[in-house]
Amino acid sequence: MLTWLSIQGLALVDRIELSFDPALNVLTGETGAGKSLILGSIALLLGERADPDWLRAGEDRGFVEGSFDLSGRPDLLLAVRTLEVELEEDRVIVRRELTGDGKNRALVNGRTVLISQLRKLGDLLVDLHGQHEHQLLLRAESQADFYDAWAGVFEERSALEVERATIVEEGRALREARASWERDRSDEERLREDLAELTRASLEPDEEEKLKEERERLRHRERIVESLQAARQSLAAEEGAAEGLVRRAARTLRSLASTAPDQGALADQAESLLDSLRELTGKIEDAEARALEEPLPLEQLETRLDLIHRLKRKHRSEFAGLLAIRDSLLDRFRASDPSGQGLDPREAALKRRMAEFGTGVDGLVDKRRAEATRFEREVSDRLQKLGFQKASLSVAFVESDEARDRPAIDPAAIPGLEFHFRPNAGEPPRSLRRIASGGELSRVMLAVKSLMAERDRVAVLVFDEVDQGIGGAVGEEVGRLLRALASRRQVLCITHLPLIAAHGTRHFEVIKSTARGRTTTGVRMLTGKDREEEISRLLAGARVTETTRRQARELLLAARDPADDAPPRARRTASRGA
Repeated sequence: MLTWLSIQGLALVDRIELSFDPALNVLTGETGAGKSLILGSIALLLGERADPDWLRAGEDRGFVEGSFDLSGRPDLLLAVRTLEVELEEDRVIVRRELTGDGKNRALVNGRTVLISQLRKLGDLLVDLHGQHEHQLLLRAESQADFYDAWAGVFEERSALEVERATIVEEGRALREARASWERDRSDEERLREDLAELTRASLEPDEEEKLKEERERLRHRERIVESLQAARQSLAAEEGAAEGLVRRAARTLRSLASTAPDQGALADQAESLLDSLRELTGKIEDAEARALEEPLPLEQLETRLDLIHRLKRKHRSEFAGLLAIRDSLLDRFRASDPSGQGLDPREAALKRRMAEFGTGVDGLVDKRRAEATRFEREVSDRLQKLGFQKASLSVAFVESDEARDRPAIDPAAIPGLEFHFRPNAGEPPRSLRRIASGGELSRVMLAVKSLMAERDRVAVLVFDEVDQGIGGAVGEEVGRLLRALASRRQVLCITHLPLIAAHGTRHFEVIKSTARGRTTTGVRMLTGKDREEEISRLLAGARVTETTRRQARELLLAARDPADDAPPRARRTASRGA
């Protein structure tokens, strides 16, 4: 419920704060006093477009703020949480701030939100009738929601919608898998040739680098052999070579150490150097022997490198990538499904699911149709009580049997429905959303809402112009319906009719006043004598007498117990006053 509303700096309002009753709240006042401003402010809280012209003259900023108490409504709490709104003790505080430069902010529980998010939240919190915006029942999808909830098939339809989304996703995945398989088949021969070519190449890790090194060695083989031979001869044991010279030096120092022991370290060093020279000579001899071995013909080596280069260019890869491509192709063909039989069971299962989905949709449509006559009868009964003696509201079902029967990639959408309204006998029913009269529309909504109050999820119902063109017994019936509806949902109603205003559990009067050349709209809650006086004004206009005050008291007394009929005299006078 909307517990509290604050408006500041908008239109003719300096500052207004209202505390609402959980049941039926009525607002009355002279024409032009600013009653529509209250509805407009609530509309801003629901995500209505904010215009700088809303600001009060001379103000550079203004705001409207409302507090909604959702305690006792676990369904709404869950729905609000799905919008990622953080609740504060089961409360939602919505605020719209307007500035003169056209910038405005929307906040929910102190956090800035997008207008699109605010509209989704507003659809859960308030259903506003009288202005075409925010009227959920003007939307075909919402009409289906309300009707299915009333008929007891809403959960069934929701399950079918989830199943359809699952089928569509599975169908998309299967089509992609089948297309991939078809592409693989068309590319299979080429890929097999690639694998065969890479396999025949018998590539080895690091082979390219080793071949390049071997090529360089072959290109300089003669110079390498000559250099190694020269180095070996310089170190060889022949007389005059390094090894012979070091050997003689070692012998001399060892002989010296026998007579001069302190020179033994020099002899050790010389002998160690001799060992190192011998080891180096051996390594040079091994390198020389390898260089003299019969090498691969340079032409054969170049041919191998050319093959590797061609493969790298073909597959646009480095040498290591060629090995990875070969292994990947090998794994791919080992795991391949040449016949595509792995997809067949999935496609068969999807076909069965689509058939079952179609059967479920048919069952849903049958249940909808079975309840349509009762729905139309009960709504029409209420419409007659609300002044539409020859009116009817019917349910038009969208036929889609042909769409479901013809071959399609995805299952057809669940058939929709739409409310059609016929205000007068002899006229064809028209789509409800085409009704131009706010008064007619409000009473149609009231009839539907009173029928569906038990299942309606929205927290607050707001009615404007619900009393347009009615009076007498119809006005009294509207008041009773509003009060009955308010026993299940909070209702706000703007009215000029005393028969409706008397049923309010809380009564507000909208007042326009002028002081110091400045016009201001204000609101005050009426009780006791003040309320009697306002009901009297609604009955008799400016000519309020003791008689009209007594009639006002009788109306208020009768409205306190809706089971009792109002005194005939009061009803007749109320009818004349309307």
